[in-house]
Amino acid sequence: MKLNKSILIAAALSTSAVFAQHPSSQSHEGKVNAILPLETYNNTSNDFYSIGKDGFIIKWNNRDNYGDHYQVSDLQINLITNNPVTGDIAVYETDGISTHKISLIDCKTYNKKFTKRFQDPVASLNFSEKGNYILAGTTTVNGTYILNGRTGDVVSTISGISGIITMAQTSPSEKTAVLYSQNGQLYYYDMSKRSIKKKISTVGMLEQTVIFGGSRFFAGVKSNAIYIIDATSGKTLTTYSASSPFIFASKNSEEEKAGLYFTSTSGRNFALKLVDASILEGLVNGISTAQPQTLKTFSGLTGRDYFTCAAKNMDTIMLGTAYGNIYTLSDLPESEHYSLEPKTENIYEKIYDIDCDGDTFYILTRNSILQTSYETRSIKTVAPNSDAKNIIKFNDSAILWSKNTKKPVSQVKLSTSSEEPKILFTPTSELKNLKVFGNKLVYIQGTTTVGIYDFAAGKTSTIYTGTSIQDAVLVDDNTLYVAKTKTGASDSALISVNIQTKETVRMNVAGAVAFSLSYDYDSERPMVYGIMIKTEKDKLRTEVFSYEKRTSQYSVLFYMNDEDNSAFTSLNNKYIYTNIGKSKVRGCNTDSRRTTVYDRSASVPKQARATNRILAVLNSNGSISWYDQNKQKPVSDWYLTVNGEWFEF
Repeated sequence: MKLNKSILIAAALSTSAVFAQHPSSQSHEGKVNAILPLETYNNTSNDFYSIGKDGFIIKWNNRDNYGDHYQVSDLQINLITNNPVTGDIAVYETDGISTHKISLIDCKTYNKKFTKRFQDPVASLNFSEKGNYILAGTTTVNGTYILNGRTGDVVSTISGISGIITMAQTSPSEKTAVLYSQNGQLYYYDMSKRSIKKKISTVGMLEQTVIFGGSRFFAGVKSNAIYIIDATSGKTLTTYSASSPFIFASKNSEEEKAGLYFTSTSGRNFALKLVDASILEGLVNGISTAQPQTLKTFSGLTGRDYFTCAAKNMDTIMLGTAYGNIYTLSDLPESEHYSLEPKTENIYEKIYDIDCDGDTFYILTRNSILQTSYETRSIKTVAPNSDAKNIIKFNDSAILWSKNTKKPVSQVKLSTSSEEPKILFTPTSELKNLKVFGNKLVYIQGTTTVGIYDFAAGKTSTIYTGTSIQDAVLVDDNTLYVAKTKTGASDSALISVNIQTKETVRMNVAGAVAFSLSYDYDSERPMVYGIMIKTEKDKLRTEVFSYEKRTSQYSVLFYMNDEDNSAFTSLNNKYIYTNIGKSKVRGCNTDSRRTTVYDRSASVPKQARATNRILAVLNSNGSISWYDQNKQKPVSDWYLTVNGEWFEF
């Protein structure tokens, strides 16, 4: 594979501000993918990071149950490593399909210092011992890269290795690296000469691989068996049976002498075991048959939760679960059965969507529609919610729907009395978008159909069918603008459709994909706003644009030199808002074209709604950040507690 097709620089918009981190005991939303101890060979820190499917990095203080939460991506984070010298963090972000990125994050500000995009999934990610390099192994042969640890520039690729590299670790001097290939080879690689020094055959397809015991031993898991291998010869010294095990060893110079730790499962009970130094020494000399020491047995997982990762930090074992929880326990031997208590606690109720009407905001939670005001801090339930994820305020009611599902679209009256929602229609394929224009709903069904629901007639009608439809707006009673993917040289990513005649007209705009449309009815020069992705000389560019119907003028408001295919636009009171680049919300006055960049909070912005003075940004973790519309800094962040009250941070 050629390098220029495998790896691209993802240029991001400037993120120079120091972002707020939210300290709490809140768990990850979804699976914990990895835990990174902050101890090093000479450092005895008890703190650790956890990463998850929710895109959050949480830095936990092991002295209490609080962690600093910060969302670095709207994608899941699968791998994490840190620079032993600077503390900066490298993570692997992915959608699990086609987006694969490695980002370097400042450990103090959480700014991204660089982002690299790969064509293939990343299987391993490790900093070198002095922090000069990042070793990144992808799921392709000869797809392991040595990156500059500060800039992300490619120093070299490691060639001559068959199989996928799933582990890479350098010596303290960074002169040598040991690599494990899933085809059953240990490679010793000369970092200076960029060549293989030695190849050793060993067991293939090992997972959770770890070097320990002063780099003398190598271990991994395969088919509920733990293999302990002599790293100098590749010889299997012993195997231990263990059900759903996790293995780990300390990185500290003193603690690593203890040996290899692992967990084993027996139903709802677990055991923590140690293969200590004396056993390892006996294995090398061929005289030891001793079994691992059981340090303690424990339980505590609830429901269908299960462990997904584990690590050791000094005298503490950390475990993450599928439900986002973190558990800790000491490595001290105990004879009595130990009952685990989670370090995490779900104390916040997630807000799924937000809309506003005048100075009043309406928020959607799992079970309710709540009415609130920033000025009064009041909050009250005005309607029930039965599993919808999206809300649109409409007259004295709310339209409830769920993006990317075939759940019914319903209307519920907003009052203090409970009233059953009225089902308006049920989509026949997944609903991609839904918007209100006057007394009509415009909706995108699948990627092939634009439909309209007429409240007066109480029925739906298909207005346009095509391929790769992204969004649509109704600009007058008879004209619909449709955003789509361009399918050929004579096609356009933005077209207009006559509702009566179904005639289509291609707009003269350059771009491959248009989406996230908004329309300004109240302006003297009505504009269609949206997002356009362009490809020029194999480079991607994402633009927030305005398009004037009368003059056919296309203008760029914001842009970034990368692809952002899920950003929003939101038009409120002559301001167009967007989260292009994911790091911040940007607002542009449509009359003066003056732009305000709003500093984000701990979570990635998801949606924006505004009154004449106040901007409310809904974050991906379900919190709300409030802003004075003309100022960059958030006034406050609100989290809805499980008790239905606002917690202000």
